[in-house]
Amino acid sequence: MSSSGSDFDDDDDELLQALLQGEADVQDNQVIPTQAPVPTHTEIQVDPFNQTEQQARLFRADGEIAILRAQLQQIQQQKQDEIQQLRDSYASLKHSNDEQVSALKHAVQKLEDEKKFLNNELLAASYSHKKRKMATDLQVSGKEGDNIDGSKTQVPQDDLQEATPPPTALLVRPIQKVIKIANDSALLTDQLWNHCIPGSKRTSFKCLSKICADFDIHMERLEILKRTSFSSSIVEFLSLRKNHRLDQLLEEFTLTMLDLIKILLEHKAILSIPFLFSLVHCAISFRPAAMSVDLITKLLQKSCVLAHELSYFVNSNQDEDDLVNYHDVPYQIMVLEKFIFLCCLDVIEMLFSLSSTHDSNSIKSIWHVFPLDLFQLCLPNNPERFKNTAQINLVFNIVESLISSITEDSFGFNTDSLDKTVIDSLLKVFIIEIPLKENFMFYGLNRIIGNNTDYQKIETMVPVKHDFLNNYQVAIPSPVPFELQRIEDKHVQFELRSNHEFHLLNLRVRIGELLESLVVTKENINFLTSKEHFKSMIRIIGFEQIYIARSPRSKYIYLRIRIIAILVRLIKYLIQDVRDVTALIYPETLNELYVVLSRIAFGSDSISLDAHKMLLRIRTKGFVKEPIFNPWCEEIARDLNHITPADFNNGKVIADLESDFANGLEFPYDSETVELSREILNGFVTHEEADNLYFNVNNEDEEVASNFDEMELVE
Repeated sequence: MSSSGSDFDDDDDELLQALLQGEADVQDNQVIPTQAPVPTHTEIQVDPFNQTEQQARLFRADGEIAILRAQLQQIQQQKQDEIQQLRDSYASLKHSNDEQVSALKHAVQKLEDEKKFLNNELLAASYSHKKRKMATDLQVSGKEGDNIDGSKTQVPQDDLQEATPPPTALLVRPIQKVIKIANDSALLTDQLWNHCIPGSKRTSFKCLSKICADFDIHMERLEILKRTSFSSSIVEFLSLRKNHRLDQLLEEFTLTMLDLIKILLEHKAILSIPFLFSLVHCAISFRPAAMSVDLITKLLQKSCVLAHELSYFVNSNQDEDDLVNYHDVPYQIMVLEKFIFLCCLDVIEMLFSLSSTHDSNSIKSIWHVFPLDLFQLCLPNNPERFKNTAQINLVFNIVESLISSITEDSFGFNTDSLDKTVIDSLLKVFIIEIPLKENFMFYGLNRIIGNNTDYQKIETMVPVKHDFLNNYQVAIPSPVPFELQRIEDKHVQFELRSNHEFHLLNLRVRIGELLESLVVTKENINFLTSKEHFKSMIRIIGFEQIYIARSPRSKYIYLRIRIIAILVRLIKYLIQDVRDVTALIYPETLNELYVVLSRIAFGSDSISLDAHKMLLRIRTKGFVKEPIFNPWCEEIARDLNHITPADFNNGKVIADLESDFANGLEFPYDSETVELSREILNGFVTHEEADNLYFNVNNEDEEVASNFDEMELVE
């Protein structure tokens, strides 16, 4: 039994081992499943490493979650803080605005209360005044009753006490009137209302308030009824357009005024025309930026038409036979028409000045509108015609208009032939004396220079209150008093000639500045490259030197010296790039050049040094405003250098400044003119000839000549 059992066991063991070995092979060849088998309790206990790793991962995930939760809480807290901060800021701003609104309301209420108080005080003062007046009337009537009836009327004591104003009523503060100008249109109206012609004692509106027309005027924008003052209609015209833009108001007003002037000229009702021109002049010069090229062109066309109708005053083609019909015209009409013609040319000049604010193409287009015949009437070219017909105000208008036209590619009519004619005419102003014209002595509208005695005749044509026939408004000019028609006083005539000389010298200075500006702007001197022009400039310098020698203490010496300085600069421009100077100058002109330039180049001698020492000695002693040599030159020198009373303690500075300003005798010319004259002479003479010229011009005594140092010429 036992042996059979053991055999069974051995066989079973072998079979079991074989079976187990085969199952192991089969398990090794099986694919690992995608889902891990659920570990049993025995496996977890068997693999402790996996358990530690999983716990570490769990702890790590818990930490990350805690960090993210903390960051989220921090962001939420910041958001809440920002929201709270914005709410606080909004509440603070709202509170501040509420306080400002409350303060403004309080201020408005206070102002309203003050207004009511002032109104009450005004009413009380007015009532007291009426009461006082009533009491006075009662007393007067009582006295009259005593004189008539013998009985005395007594006023109740209570009424008298009420009529007597309290002492505090006289201490009421005056009401301050605040005028607030709303816009530019209102400013323009205010400017027109206060505008006056230079030299006039009354505004243009005051004069127009005394002038009316004896016929009805119906225009598109303006109506003036018969026997109604011009000022009321113009004020109504401006009031109806107070809300217009400035450029629109300027266009409507100026064009309407020129149309009105044309109608008045056609009807021979010319008394108001000068004052209407002054309003047009005031309007166009109010805001230059508001003046467009189109408006300037329209105004220039209308003004030239008006000027043509009055140009017979300066038309030399009309002799006495042609003007036979004009002899019956009253004296006041003739004076008035001449003044109207000057005002019209002043407006034209102002239009050209305004055109300079635009580009050169616009300037050219505007100059094409200006008629050439009118230009030649104002600035004639023929010498005989120039002396007979040229009027200084009109020439000044043309010169200023030409100055306004100078750009790099424009000048005047922009035609070479016309430009040459213009230059010839301008140089004639230096050589030919423009006489003082009768009944043309007006300042005009642009400058306060020259004579203005004839404007007194215009003033007498417009009554201040009423005329001799008790007319408060006039349609025709009143006669000019006989004492104003002729000036017999020699002192007055001398003053007229002196003012005319000042006017003419300023005109020549402006012409010289025009030529110099033309050279500098265009960088071209060809328009002056002519033997005749060179000869004219040399001759002009000689004429001015003769005038200076005749009256070295003249009031206007500084203007003549300035003319010489400008012409010397022009001559320097002419010769600086010319290789052969004989092409510019006549042989006989060369001698004149030596003489006139030698007077300038070698004019400063020992007299200048002695004069400076004398001037320095006097000024350092405290006599800083006493006239020494030429009081007008010395005063101008102090003004140009801005000498104030605080500088009067330094006499040396004042003496040096006055010595640097040329006066034609002790200090003949400024240093720049002297240097330029020497440079010009350098191109025509040698050094030996220059030395001879110096000794001939400065023929001093032998003692001074023996101490002469040639290095002084170099200095």
